[in-house]
Amino acid sequence: MHYKIKKGLDIMMAGEADHRTEKLPLSRFCYIHPSDFRWWKPKMLVSEGDEVEIGTPLFCEKGEERVRIVSPVEGRVKEVLRGEKRAIESVVLEVSENASLSRMIPFDDALLSGDECRNLLMQCGLWPCIRQRPFSVVPRPEAHPKAIFVPCFDSAPLAPDMDLLLGDQLEYMQQGINVLKQVAGEQVPLFLCLEQGGKNDFFESLDEVDCQYFSGPHPAGNVGTQIHYVAPLDTDETVWYIHPLDVARIGMLFSTHRLSFATTFALTGPGVRHPHYFTTVYGTDLSALLEQEKNAQNVRCISGNVLTGSKMANHLSLRFYDHQVTLVPEGGEREWMGWLKPGFKKWSFSHTFMAWMARDRQFSFTTSLQGGRRNFVMTDVYERVFPFEILPLELLKACLIKDLDQMVELGIFEVDDEDFALCEVVCPSKMECQKIVRDGLKELYDSTDQAVR
Repeated sequence: MHYKIKKGLDIMMAGEADHRTEKLPLSRFCYIHPSDFRWWKPKMLVSEGDEVEIGTPLFCEKGEERVRIVSPVEGRVKEVLRGEKRAIESVVLEVSENASLSRMIPFDDALLSGDECRNLLMQCGLWPCIRQRPFSVVPRPEAHPKAIFVPCFDSAPLAPDMDLLLGDQLEYMQQGINVLKQVAGEQVPLFLCLEQGGKNDFFESLDEVDCQYFSGPHPAGNVGTQIHYVAPLDTDETVWYIHPLDVARIGMLFSTHRLSFATTFALTGPGVRHPHYFTTVYGTDLSALLEQEKNAQNVRCISGNVLTGSKMANHLSLRFYDHQVTLVPEGGEREWMGWLKPGFKKWSFSHTFMAWMARDRQFSFTTSLQGGRRNFVMTDVYERVFPFEILPLELLKACLIKDLDQMVELGIFEVDDEDFALCEVVCPSKMECQKIVRDGLKELYDSTDQAVR
């Protein structure tokens, strides 16, 4: 079925990655961040100085030791960095020289039932590749979804090309899909979300999938939008979603018995000299690469896209779920005459500047806020970029006052913080819409989690 998304916004940013891939040697250090896994309270399973190999458990979720995060490299645990209240901020691994990118995992294919497949995914650290809506959390080991979504295109600014990300991993996609179907249940539909008119021949040739097509501006490629139109969530329902590269990683394990966390990412953004693709292992230190590739002294490094990615603070490394690194020049300087200029090179959603007439122009955005923070301004600006059949402003206000009943009535189970990224971009009040929704979801998650316990 074809869904045409009419509400949204494509942000034309300079710095799209060239279609060439470079193999990046493993750095000396690798950083694993527990904060990648939403609302986890990590429990360490290793100590400083311990030797690790690919697949060695590093930490788990407190109270659920079956779900583990494992080492993506060979080496040793150099340090466990802690922040306030001794919360674990990152696990620093020192990578061995000439370290391999994969490791053999022995198991008997003939004995693998659905439950055994679940257990193997958890033992090998691949279970966290799956996330669950609502809340975008790692599902519990006993969870069963009503559907599985695999978003096969991305509409975010400078989003990487899926064919280049998958590369030679395409051959493992079918096996990964078979495993997911076995884990979730054969009756559970698996939806491949494809771009209408895109290069879909390979995905359409896969078995045991239901292809759904989307077109229109961003967020047509967001999994939240796709779930909303294909299988909208009710209060007691859950769906799983997983990136195609992780599907292929699961398929590789079950096809070849080799566990690998090698990944491909796109280095993009107006702050990059030569934007293109790199192959490495998630978590590897990118300091040397980014220092070499940035084209200005003061640049913000983001793991992910410019709308929903996380700022790299102390350690420049690729996060677990990201396949893109974006460099954006830091702004903040006061500009003479400001908005009084015609602004032929300034992007504006409200047509304040003349550049809006050049619809295909790419803009070199900075991190400048372009305005001051104020209370909510009552306009229809959110509705113009928000394709859900939900009242976004009312939901944001319910999240602010922590009215859980009203949040549920207004459809918070349908959304995640990334679905409000465009609202944040166009907001005349400069409200942190994503943070408001994330805090509201956390409040609701804590209340439902306590009820379950």
